[in-house]
Amino acid sequence: MEMFFWHSAHWALWNNWDLLDRASGSYARFLQTSIQRAQVQENYTAGARWSKMTDPSGRSAPGEINELLIWQQPHPLVFAEYEYRAARSRATLEKWRDIVRVTADWMAVYAKRNESTGFFDLGPPMYVVSEDTSPNATRNPAFELAYWRFGLEHASTWMERLEEDVPKKWSEVREHLAPLPIENGLYAVYEGIPSDFWDTPTYTNDHPALVGLYGWLPQTANVSLDLAKATAEKVWRSWNISNCWGWDFPMLAMSAARNGDAEKAVEWLLHPLFQFDDAGMPVGGVRVPTPYFPGSGALLYAVAMMAGGWDGSNGTAPGFPSQGWEIREEGISKAM
Repeated sequence: MEMFFWHSAHWALWNNWDLLDRASGSYARFLQTSIQRAQVQENYTAGARWSKMTDPSGRSAPGEINELLIWQQPHPLVFAEYEYRAARSRATLEKWRDIVRVTADWMAVYAKRNESTGFFDLGPPMYVVSEDTSPNATRNPAFELAYWRFGLEHASTWMERLEEDVPKKWSEVREHLAPLPIENGLYAVYEGIPSDFWDTPTYTNDHPALVGLYGWLPQTANVSLDLAKATAEKVWRSWNISNCWGWDFPMLAMSAARNGDAEKAVEWLLHPLFQFDDAGMPVGGVRVPTPYFPGSGALLYAVAMMAGGWDGSNGTAPGFPSQGWEIREEGISKAM
């Protein structure tokens, strides 16, 4: 379920709804098991917690990391929003209503008010996207905070479209989420991470989600574009790119594109470590098997975004260089 975004979100941009609809119904099928999961885990009183991995019935698959990962939680809000943009119908609003509501309900109850700061914290315990931090020490990771804000904003807009009240808890959490952690003038992986983490391979050796703050995600109210760009450039210089694979490179490309470096965006998509074999199958990394299909889906998503643009972008094919390229696109929708 964490990879469903990378496997399938590109269908929305390429307007292949018959293909996307085959899979997006998983959220409706897994709704009840996800509500049950939320109730069992720490007695959450509201919402549905989407699992990292499930069996065909929606039950959580075994794995020590699975129930401590949270970045898959806002995914259904993305799919709902893209479908609404394509259909603009009341039927779509009703179709996704329950899923949107319980998704955001759990996001709101998962965030816990810190009595010392007054902000709502994410974690601990939790794992970040890259699954390489200590879960008991991980609080307020930058990417997850931005994605939480993004998700709660879209869920609130959904209720407004339905002419229903936005739950006060959603608004309270959204407006008082902990600020994104900053170390030495750049965004940090999580709050309280050692100040020298940029020089520590443990923290710079897997999915570079810091570039997703503005790239994969549009700007949210808790993200500074200047800091996001400076952080992305630091990732380019300091991350162990040799241990990146699959969707990492399209995510890096989307970050470069949004930050105005189209040449760099193309370089990331053509990076020699972003490999496909002679049959066109996406090659995995050190820890994942081949074929690793999130690499294919992410490539399609990034190319569509770079060619078709994103909310607020200007001109034709804003993610490609203006010199040396002639881009023509049709049938592609803008990314968020």
